Amino acid sequence: MFTTRPARKSDAAEIALLVNIATHGGTNYGWTADARAGETYSPIEIGRLDMLKDEPFSWRNATIAETTDDEIVGMLLGYREPDGGFDLPADLEPFMVPILQLEAAAKGTWFISMLGVHLPWRSHGVGSLLLDLAEQRAGDTAARGLALIVEDVNERARALYQRRGFSVRTSRPMARYSSGTGAPGKDWLLMVKD
Repeated sequence: MFTTRPARKSDAAEIALLVNIATHGGTNYGWTADARAGETYSPIEIGRLDMLKDEPFSWRNATIAETTDDEIVGMLLGYREPDGGFDLPADLEPFMVPILQLEAAAKGTWFISMLGVHLPWRSHGVGSLLLDLAEQRAGDTAARGLALIVEDVNERARALYQRRGFSVRTSRPMARYSSGTGAPGKDWLLMVKD
């Protein structure tokens, strides 16, 4: 019913939309701040431009799930974390600190940075298909398992991940955006499947 394919550069807008869906609008806050600074682009266009960058968090590490008639239904964005972890950038926005601290703690894993599915296609197996692909990628890269970060209040996603063998390894309190807004929960959870 669904197929997957490597993302193309031309998928950047769809990837940005699915990243925003995966974060329940969270990335839109950062993109909104960038849009206000430049006063030229909408937040989702800032996201599209971010997805065009030549870095791990971009179209280059995304996989698209689509129907047999080419309708995009979901997306997986992930990569192999270095075995030694990584240092946090000095100029990091405060709301990103706990997220990147958790990602750094996932050293040596294949890190599921984003998994997003369009609403009409949820509960149709798209998330499971993408998780299967992530497991394959973990094996292909000799990763020490899979890791992802989820909000403590995202019970539906947590239940899916737990059914798939993930468990909470550690957590960090959420930080708010400079506007005072942010994710609806209290903690970010690092879930790992060894």
